[in-house]
Amino acid sequence: MSAAAPAATPSPLPLSRRQLEQALDEYLDPVLSSRRTAQEPASGLAALPRAQQDFALHWVDVIAKSNAEMAYQFASYVPKALATMGTEGTRIWLLRAMDVYDKAGLYPGSAAFARLDEFAREHRLDGISVTLDEVRPVLERFLRGLSGRSLAVEAGERIYTDTETIYLPARISRFAEREQNYRLYKAMAVHLWAQSRFGTFRRATPDAPHLSEWPARFDSGERALELFNLLETIRLTACIKRELPGLFREINALDQVAHPQDEMWMRAIDRLEDAHADVTDTLETAAALYPLPTPWPKAPLYQGELDLEAARLVIERRLARGKNRLQRILGELRANADADTAGGEEKDEGDAQSADKPGALDPNAQRDDGEATIEINEDIDGEALALPPEVGNLLNSLRQDLRQLPPDWLVAAGDGAYPAGDDGRNAQEEADAPAEDALRYDEWDFRRQSYRKKWCVLRESASHPVHDDFAARTLAKHRHLVAEIRRHFEALRDQDKLLKAQPGGDDIDLDALVTACADARTGVEMSERLFTRMHKVERDLAVLFMVDVSGSTKGWINEAERESLLLLCEALEVLGDQYAIYGFSGMTRNRCEIYRVKTFEQPYDGETRARISGLRPQDYTRMGAAIRHLSKILARAQARTRVLITLSDGKPDDYDGYRGDYGIEDTRRALLEARHAGIHPFCITIDTEAGCYLPHMYGPAGYAVVDAVGKLPLKVADIYRKLTT
Repeated sequence: MSAAAPAATPSPLPLSRRQLEQALDEYLDPVLSSRRTAQEPASGLAALPRAQQDFALHWVDVIAKSNAEMAYQFASYVPKALATMGTEGTRIWLLRAMDVYDKAGLYPGSAAFARLDEFAREHRLDGISVTLDEVRPVLERFLRGLSGRSLAVEAGERIYTDTETIYLPARISRFAEREQNYRLYKAMAVHLWAQSRFGTFRRATPDAPHLSEWPARFDSGERALELFNLLETIRLTACIKRELPGLFREINALDQVAHPQDEMWMRAIDRLEDAHADVTDTLETAAALYPLPTPWPKAPLYQGELDLEAARLVIERRLARGKNRLQRILGELRANADADTAGGEEKDEGDAQSADKPGALDPNAQRDDGEATIEINEDIDGEALALPPEVGNLLNSLRQDLRQLPPDWLVAAGDGAYPAGDDGRNAQEEADAPAEDALRYDEWDFRRQSYRKKWCVLRESASHPVHDDFAARTLAKHRHLVAEIRRHFEALRDQDKLLKAQPGGDDIDLDALVTACADARTGVEMSERLFTRMHKVERDLAVLFMVDVSGSTKGWINEAERESLLLLCEALEVLGDQYAIYGFSGMTRNRCEIYRVKTFEQPYDGETRARISGLRPQDYTRMGAAIRHLSKILARAQARTRVLITLSDGKPDDYDGYRGDYGIEDTRRALLEARHAGIHPFCITIDTEAGCYLPHMYGPAGYAVVDAVGKLPLKVADIYRKLTT
């Protein structure tokens, strides 16, 4: 994605790799250098010491693999960067610029290189500065702990929120103490969180005008928006003071709004600080104060901007998803309730009429703590319609965007196709996707030796179930194998383990007795640990199967994978281990796909067997993002031991350059991250050339190669048995 070039920072025309090499040769060509007069000093890269030249040329080559012009820009500025910041500061500067290029495109990336002086000043303040990379994990956990919608934290050129992501400066050095700069980060994040939590962008109904239309009513929309932002800051600060008094004291100690003494301003502020004030009061107050020439108070340091259009786009997408999910959930509840009520008998006319209703649901009711609640005024055969917790969570999210839900949103979705969404996915797919739609994951670039931040866009959806005879055919085909696997797995269940050298027990440990007698003859005191006893070992592990459904698995490989999963499920039900199954595929970094087959919470039933049957070859094999996402899911499982087993037919590969060393190194990095989280990864592959790359990725004992597809079902079960005992 590219943006318009800043007027003050013109950029040269894009250069090819060959032109770049010629330009660099001109810097270093000794013939050109010899033509200089004695009065003309060497300049550019030629003037640098050899070590710095090598440093610069190494990074030119690395950057050129992403973009030749970015490499040219780096070569232009690097002499000055090395002179002012040295090699370490220069490395941080170039990685920062490449992060901008990755996220925003060529021109913003070039502009980031051009802001060398600004970065050098920040570099000199490193002792007191705080970077967003340092505090992002803390801020995200802190914001999750607050009530309301979960928000991501990203670096941005401006301070604002689109109601899904909070954008903060990459670095803050406003105060002379690091602790104060960290508190400023927290104050900015909390204020932007408050915009979503306390309804800055909330409107009455989906058809009501959005806040982005309000500034157009004034002769200077920019001036009106500035006034509204300041007044809304006053209202939100009062909300924070009431709900989070300790946090308010921290924010107030950093900076505060200096309230004017003008009587009209004082009345306006009293109105906004009232406990019942909402964004409507702020809009009306801003309209009343707009004509006055009275100077406005200076905005506090923690106040960000308002990007009304960005918020509008995100809210519209979220409302469309929320409506589809709510109607789908209500439809499923009604269908299940009707099925239970009918019990195979035909429903009477009253039942048929009530089937179109989800149950009398009041989504606009609130508890005393402000959270949405659900009131059921209809029962089915005397039993109240039970609604799952996800409905309450969904209503809480919708209530942050709308004061009231329209009645037609509470009509349960019926059978048939769902309407298409804005991005081309139908409502069923929208409902299966996470509430926040896409997730973003870092990707390791071994050439830069740094992460590409939020580089991969990943979506998780449910595997499409296929209700056919696949499960019955597979179990009949492998009936002898199923019986054998079950017998082996039953032997593992709560097996007894012989503990030796115990202070007491059921039998004599002959090895320990011999050792004790030998000790006694040499004058050493005999040990009392001379017994054996049986100890029942209880299994406490969670296993996640990560199944490659890339296009290369088409045919017998896909068939063998599905058969293996089905046989494993049959055996694991006997064993009682926690297990989950997910497929993965994708196409480019912008479309990494995860397919839910079975979560840890879901039972193994006919629906799970249908989802296994529905696994079909998709696109490419981008493994790093999939491992990072599934590791997060596995890390939440309540178990002493966690195992991530990958079932694949080959090495990482994607057509946008994710292949060879790049794909292998990113996958290896993701596996190292999993190990640091206490997860044990293992790979089962049918790639006979896997010995060339899997030892580097998984370690010498972290993989197994199955030399024939037909052996896969038996081998997978056997490997699992050995791996988990």
